[in-house]
This record gives sequence, C-alpha cells and structure tokens, in this order.
Amino acid sequence: MPQADKYYMMRSLEKALFVIETMATRKNWKLKSLNEACCIPKGTLQRILRTLEDLGYVRQVQRGGAYTLTLKFHKLGNQVFSQSNIASLVQPVLHHLRDEVNETVNLSILSGVDMVVVHQTTSRHALRMDSIVGTSFPAYASASGKVFLAFLPEDDLRVFIKELRRSDTAMNIDKINSLYTRLESVREKGIGLDFEELFRGIRCVAAPIFDDLGKVVATISCSVPTVRLDRSLSYKLLQEIPMAASEASKLFQAPDHSFNLEVSAIAELLAASSVA
Repeated sequence: MPQADKYYMMRSLEKALFVIETMATRKNWKLKSLNEACCIPKGTLQRILRTLEDLGYVRQVQRGGAYTLTLKFHKLGNQVFSQSNIASLVQPVLHHLRDEVNETVNLSILSGVDMVVVHQTTSRHALRMDSIVGTSFPAYASASGKVFLAFLPEDDLRVFIKELRRSDTAMNIDKINSLYTRLESVREKGIGLDFEELFRGIRCVAAPIFDDLGKVVATISCSVPTVRLDRSLSYKLLQEIPMAASEASKLFQAPDHSFNLEVSAIAELLAASSVA
C-alpha cells in the first residue's frame, strides 16, 4: 500500500488482525509465545486478547492457560462462502415470487445486530419500497430479522441478545422478553411480520431459507405499502412467500419444516388499517 494511503489505516485494528492471523497458524498459544511471534507490547496484546475473548472469537483453554481461536471464525467463513453463492442460486425463486405478487422481494442475511439486503427484485408498481443492496436495518424490529433470530441456535441467539443490549441501551428486560415472545410465534407460524415498525406506511412478510443442516441461512421477504395491502394481497403474500422460501430451501437440500400458519386470520390482521 502506498505510504500516503496508510493515513487511513487503523493501527489497533491492524494489530488485532495480525494477532488473529498469527494465532490461526497453530492450535493454541501461550501468552509469552504469542507475544514473541507478534512483537506487540504485552499490555496491548492482552487487551486485544481480552476484547476477542469477550466477543467470542478467542478462548482460554483454562484459567491462566493457552489461548486459542474459537469456531466462530469457521462460522463466519461459512457465512461468507454461502452468501457469495446464495443470491445467484435463489435468484430464479425471487423473480418468480416477484412475478406472482408484483411486490418488491428482498433476500436478507444477519450481520451483527442488523439484517442486510444482499439481493432485491423490485415490483413494477410506481409506489414501492426499494432498498439499495447492502442496506441494513435492525433485526429485532423487522420481519426478516424476527425470522432469522427465531431459527438461530439458542447459543447464537444469546450472543445476539448480548450484543443488542450492548449496542442499544434502550433494550431493557421487558423489551427482550417481548422479543422472545414474538420469536416463539415466528417459530410456530414460520413467518415474520413487520407492522410498520421500521418504516411508516410499509408492512412486510418474511420467511426463512434453511440449509441441509436445518439452519437458517437467509430470509425472503416482501415489503408492501400499506395503502395497497388489502385482504386479497395479504392472503396471496402469506401463501406465496413461505412457498418461495420452501423452494429456495430445497436448493440447499434442507429437511422439510412444518408450521402452523393460519393464513386467513393473519391476512385479516395484516390488511387491517391499524394494529393495536
């Protein structure tokens, strides 16, 4: 990198990444050996390790013992690999769904405490909800996010909640308990709903895409202006979106999932002019 460009380098991040890359060359490291290999002041190295440990990327084999990288890096690598292929793989399903409902279809994944749009197929309506690919939004308040969180392994969900409370001090115990209740409903029904929680005048329906291990890898959702969301369209969305998500899951050889979705009752709620 040219010297002039290095002005933008974050030295602390550079050091942390160097420590990670060094640790990846061996199963575990004594602090002294790692300090010698990295040539970083011991105090700085300890702060880096403590930070990585708090975030779940590093663990100590035993108190005062060697340090090792966790499988969280393996998980991230798998996510990067799968997301680089998932959009192209499920694109025909997304286009078919868009043609069936004529509403904007989003493919989203979880990143930290946010959902990120990785692919979008827009409707032909002049009034529509468009998001730039790469746009992020709070997972806990979105239909897609509720779906993704509902089907996370329990340990991963606890990590998410911990990070959410760290990043949003307004997330108190009552709000967390309310979120857990909503996630239980999503697990039962197999869909997530957003009643203008993110954007006023926009409601959303989302469903999960699973892989061959039964893990959620992405969500399919439709964002619809409330003024156009009548009972007929609501009913169609609640039929077509889970069907599209199921078809996408089959591309990953996912096991079958069975949900208790009362389409008529939820369509009435989704199309209502206001929600209590």
